Amino acid sequence: MKVISFSQQGPQAICILTANGVISRVALRQPGSSGGIVTYEGQFVIVSMSGSFMQSETGGTRNRSGGMSVVLGCPNGCLIGGLVDDLMVAASPVQIVVASFLPGNKA
Repeated sequence: MKVISFSQQGPQAICILTANGVISRVALRQPGSSGGIVTYEGQFVIVSMSGSFMQSETGGTRNRSGGMSVVLGCPNGCLIGGLVDDLMVAASPVQIVVASFLPGNKA
């Protein structure tokens, strides 16, 4: 929710560079033939997080595009991951490093 809120602060795009912390609940869209959504609850360490969000405005209507994927470590050592489908709930302070830029501008 905080990442989406940050991305909505003006006409900017953001890219998630890295993250760390512990998650207690997450709903993930799993790749593969089923394509289903699985909700996990427990203590999961963030191994990897990436994604991007871009806000645009067309005819007075704001549109947001993008998404976020995550790989989480389970207490027993297994890894789970997928596209984040719903809000993630933090179990500890979570630090997310993002880069923001104005789309369409050339350096």
